[in-house]
Amino acid sequence: MKSSIGIILIALTSTFSQILPCEPFDPVFLKPTDTSREDKDFFSFKQKLEKAIQDKDIKFIESIVDPQISFDFSEDGMGKTKFFKYWNLDKNPKKSDFWNVFSQTVNLGFAYKDNIWSAPFLFTQTPESVDSYSFSLITGNTVNIRNKPSKKGAVLTQLSWEFVKNEYDETLKPDPNEPCNWSKVCISDGQVGYVCEQYLRSPMDHRVGFSKKNKNWKMIFFIQGGD
Repeated sequence: MKSSIGIILIALTSTFSQILPCEPFDPVFLKPTDTSREDKDFFSFKQKLEKAIQDKDIKFIESIVDPQISFDFSEDGMGKTKFFKYWNLDKNPKKSDFWNVFSQTVNLGFAYKDNIWSAPFLFTQTPESVDSYSFSLITGNTVNIRNKPSKKGAVLTQLSWEFVKNEYDETLKPDPNEPCNWSKVCISDGQVGYVCEQYLRSPMDHRVGFSKKNKNWKMIFFIQGGD
């Protein structure tokens, strides 16, 4: 009798998992942190950095970029001159995408590891159990996950600082009538939904690192992806 019940339960579990849009997984949370206040010298530098970003102060950026900065995993992805050209900071710095991307990176908080202050915090704090290439972190509190890529879509659930699995959908295109670009994700209970990209961050997205060299803080990498 017990064996029969066990077989039925296994069959039901198998059937249930097959009808779910994606495979469920154990939920993983990662609360935001910024430990930069622990280092008074770096915290003071960070405040100057934040003001420079706000003012789009190219001279300040020039002063902190390391001569051997890494910015891309290609053969030409190192060097200060190439870095400025890569981000169009050499010709039209005020209109460069650098400021927006850099600001989003820095604003997600710093963590210290291996003598480097890096941001965002999830670059070094993401648990090893999480596949950094397949999962992204919901970066906010009670973020809506909708049943379709539209602000009119029904809210399936709300997530706070929780990892979701990336689901590729080539049909998703920017819509000027929508408040944001949408990304398709799988949540831990097996449901598939859509979230505004601004609340989604991959551990492999842009990250920045600073190291002390000759008593000055230098940006030694600002890079995305992996080799």
